[in-house]
Amino acid sequence: MTFISYAQNFEDVMLWRALKHIEKGFYIDVGAWSPDVDSVTRAFYERGWHGINIEPNPEFHQQLLSRRPHDINLQLAIGDQEETLSMNFLSNSGLSTLDDAIAQTHQQAGWEVERQPVQVTTMAKIWAEYVSAGQDVHFLKVDVEGFEAAALRGNDWSKNRPWIVVVEATLPMTQEESYGDWEPILLKAGYLYAYFDGLNRFYVAEEHPELLDAFKAPPNFFDEFVLYRQQEAEARAHEAEGRATLAEARANEAEGRATLAEARAHEAEARAHEAEARAHEAEARAHEAEGRATLAEARANEAEGRATLAEARAHDAEARAHEAEARAHEAEARATLAEARAHEVISKLDAVYQSRSWRITRPLRELARLARIVREATKQKIKRLVTSLLGTLIHFVVARPRLKRIALKLVRLFPRLEALLVRLWIPQRAYNYSDSSQFCGPEALTPRARQIYAQLKTAIEQKQKEHA
Repeated sequence: MTFISYAQNFEDVMLWRALKHIEKGFYIDVGAWSPDVDSVTRAFYERGWHGINIEPNPEFHQQLLSRRPHDINLQLAIGDQEETLSMNFLSNSGLSTLDDAIAQTHQQAGWEVERQPVQVTTMAKIWAEYVSAGQDVHFLKVDVEGFEAAALRGNDWSKNRPWIVVVEATLPMTQEESYGDWEPILLKAGYLYAYFDGLNRFYVAEEHPELLDAFKAPPNFFDEFVLYRQQEAEARAHEAEGRATLAEARANEAEGRATLAEARAHEAEARAHEAEARAHEAEARAHEAEGRATLAEARANEAEGRATLAEARAHDAEARAHEAEARAHEAEARATLAEARAHEVISKLDAVYQSRSWRITRPLRELARLARIVREATKQKIKRLVTSLLGTLIHFVVARPRLKRIALKLVRLFPRLEALLVRLWIPQRAYNYSDSSQFCGPEALTPRARQIYAQLKTAIEQKQKEHA
């Protein structure tokens, strides 16, 4: 099984080479920082190990609580005595330190530093409280950013003996080695120097000299490991390839749909052209049918004496061309019937005119015509007689003032009678009669009669204006 390295400088590779024969071992990580990034213990945790993570930064301590539920996670700093000190926290980094001089160097380099009080305890205290009797600590890692000497002094090395000790041995963010003030503590406690990786120094307890062989060479091909970042990149690459494959599949599907859509579009266009051609043909047939219908209706109207109105012309020539043709056939049939009826009527009239009864009754028809003429002449004579009598009566009334006043009052009570008198008698008597012995105008009246005539005429004209 390929070993995945999460550590910053392959520390976990070297430790795994020495301790991979241990199943479910135990570790202590002082200055654990992140549970994942640059972690020396994550690979071991994933293989069933557990231990103690000590991290004073509250943000990363919370991450440890979340990601390492089987570990003991302590928000503390490690020194050579129990006390409360101000710690310099650098945001989002593993460079937080109790050493004010180192913190000042970081601040000068542009880091934001925030000081917060932290509880400091000793390694001996941690061991007494959290490491059960008989529990081997297979490795101890110390990374406390310049506070390593105090951290190592706080352990009882005669009682608390991890198999391997890994300590950061350079000043923070430099290659300057800084192990001179704390290495004697380990050497005096019976630990053998084993390996320096450029950042950390490895020590093996003298009671486990068999582990020294694991530190003869740096990490190499035979350790069969891959970097977490490499694996993550490969995983992202595989994921990207998967997404690419999915995208290609979707693209192929989309292209297939596009091809199908284009085929459907071509088919629809062909059907549209065909429909347009059929529409033009239907319109032509409709125009032809309309012409035939018009001609048939004209013949029918001529035959029947224009007895019926023309049939409504076909609407929507394309859609109802067949209906127009049907109406045209119907109109032709009606025209034929009308012509037949006309021929029949003409034939009947010819038969009547040629019949013997028509010739025999001709004198009777002439007598009837003369009778109509006589009736019309008689009506005219009667009308003239009535008009003459009415004129005589009016003349009689006009000649008598008293009777005239009474007559005028009576006439004005009946406007239609007054209008009739004006229309029928006065104009004719005044201007049309040529008999000089009768009344024919105002100049033939006496002065008194002309005065009465003028009054009567004025009253009649006023009455006509009122009725106008």
